[in-house]
Amino acid sequence: MQDDNVSYLKAFFRNKWVRIVLILDVIAIAVVIGAYVRQATKISTISFNIAPVDATISVNGDSSYKNGRYSITPGTYEVKISHKDLETKTMKINIESRHYVVVTTFLAGADNNFDFYAQRNRSSSYQKLKDIASKDSNITTDGDTSAQDFIENFEHILSITDKLPIKGYVYADPNASSSTGGFAIRDGRSNKKCEKAACLLVKYYGKDYEEEVKKQIKEAGYNPDDYQLIYERYS
Repeated sequence: MQDDNVSYLKAFFRNKWVRIVLILDVIAIAVVIGAYVRQATKISTISFNIAPVDATISVNGDSSYKNGRYSITPGTYEVKISHKDLETKTMKINIESRHYVVVTTFLAGADNNFDFYAQRNRSSSYQKLKDIASKDSNITTDGDTSAQDFIENFEHILSITDKLPIKGYVYADPNASSSTGGFAIRDGRSNKKCEKAACLLVKYYGKDYEEEVKKQIKEAGYNPDDYQLIYERYS
């Protein structure tokens, strides 16, 4: 029985059409493997460095991209960056074989408004914006420098926390006692009522202290209108 099987196989492979088909199959497999290897050696890398950190990044209509690094084949791509609260950006990115391309930019509100980044719950997006768009960095892919003044001004606003808390109490009325007119200004960002990153907590006694609080902030070189002021009375 075994000899019969061997004979059958020999007869099968003696058929020229069988041999032709097998040769063509081998050639086809070799072509496919060769094409795959050639393509693999051309693979490039694209990396996204975008503010805000929760922006939607779409590449040729594929919106599955986030901040990070991806393998990509060479070619020209349309990159669209969007966020429901900010203005959309679209750019063409050309990627050559075996190149590493970084797409770095940021989104702003209408008329280059950056209030979005000044919100307390946007600290990670603000830090990303600061890293990629400050005057020291200036590495945006599209050459956008519109965030620089905002970053410089906002860093100044936040720097008041280096001087806080104001130790002891300041009195609106020099003759007032601590039970009738004193207050202290502190960093308010840990307070549950705080909604802005620039947030100050005023702990106070008595009354008629609001104007003195604003005066103290002005004397420190800051604008009280830049802050969310939270007032809490000492019980």
